[in-house]
Amino acid sequence: MDIPKKTVKKILGIITFAVLLFTAVQHLSTVWSFISGVLKIFSAVIVGLCMAFILNIIMSSLEKKVFGFMAKSKKKAVNRLMRPVSLISTLVLMFGFIILLLFIIIPAVKNAVELLVANVPQYYESAINHLDSLIERFDLDISTEHLHNPSFTVNDIVSFAQKVFTVDSTSTILNTTVDVTTAVISSLTNLVLGFILAVYILAEKEKIGSFVNRLADKAVPEKILVKVRKVLSVASSSFSNFISGQVLDALLLGVLCAIGCFILRIPNAAVIGVIIGITAIIPVIGPFIGEAISILLLLMESPVKALVFLIFVLVLQTIDNNFIYPKIVGKSVGLPGIIVFVAVILGSNIGGIIGVLLAVPIASAIYAIVVEWLNSKKEKKEVNVIKESADAENDKDGDQNA
Repeated sequence: MDIPKKTVKKILGIITFAVLLFTAVQHLSTVWSFISGVLKIFSAVIVGLCMAFILNIIMSSLEKKVFGFMAKSKKKAVNRLMRPVSLISTLVLMFGFIILLLFIIIPAVKNAVELLVANVPQYYESAINHLDSLIERFDLDISTEHLHNPSFTVNDIVSFAQKVFTVDSTSTILNTTVDVTTAVISSLTNLVLGFILAVYILAEKEKIGSFVNRLADKAVPEKILVKVRKVLSVASSSFSNFISGQVLDALLLGVLCAIGCFILRIPNAAVIGVIIGITAIIPVIGPFIGEAISILLLLMESPVKALVFLIFVLVLQTIDNNFIYPKIVGKSVGLPGIIVFVAVILGSNIGGIIGVLLAVPIASAIYAIVVEWLNSKKEKKEVNVIKESADAENDKDGDQNA
């Protein structure tokens, strides 16, 4: 019996894939080292592509909604200016966000931490006094003398410091400092090179896209290319919708929080609104981080105001989760909550805070691709059912005519 060539190719392909997969699993550490090495070599390029993709969302929105009139102008000089103006505006917004982060949020958190550390002894003594009053009120047989005179003294701290700064420890600290410094310099270099690459890509994205398409047409079979382009289109659309929706929701949440704090006369309303807005960009855990930082700031001034803020922000977050977020982000992504939660956990384990930021957009893209694939399968099945029904009807009519 002759086996068709297509079937033979499929069988050989499955066997080859199985062998390669088995070999990779058996030498997982070697494979991971190879992948890490490749990623390290192309890290600046990867950073540049990621930055270009995210900044392109802002730039495209500006071109369509703000500077669209320039494209409709009859003057060619005005048409040509649309891209540079949109790109410069995008970069101004990006650097404005970074400056906001560096000069508002970080100093505010730093001051709050310093105040907290300075007031720890006072808070500790106040807490012990409250505990004494409760014990006295309820006539409990509990001694708090060891709490008033803790065994951990200043001498212990000095002794610990002397141990830390011995020759061996100092050597370890210096080695660690060198390693950290090297990593920071490498990261900054990749960031700068990636930024330059991103700006170039954004300025010439049509030419670069045209070249990549021509290269793909020549190098990749048409059937595979159609599927790849479909997948990339769905992934890009889903990724872009999620990022733009998440940023818009975070901006709205920050503004509403600032307005609410002004109305409730909560101190540092503008700073708290900025903190809540920026941290809300991080899916799932971001709002809790923003709330914790804001409560820490308020505790230094007024515990009562901190409690009022906590109640207010929980109500605001509930309204956002049930009404605002589903309207802005839910429609564009449609990602089930359990997938979001799992994606955040996996992302944090794999890549820390960067992993958390990228996990949900990547999961939304994968989810959109799977849904698209399932819908296509369903449509094919429905077409086949209709075709079979039509064939059955034709056969029935033929029998009746006979």
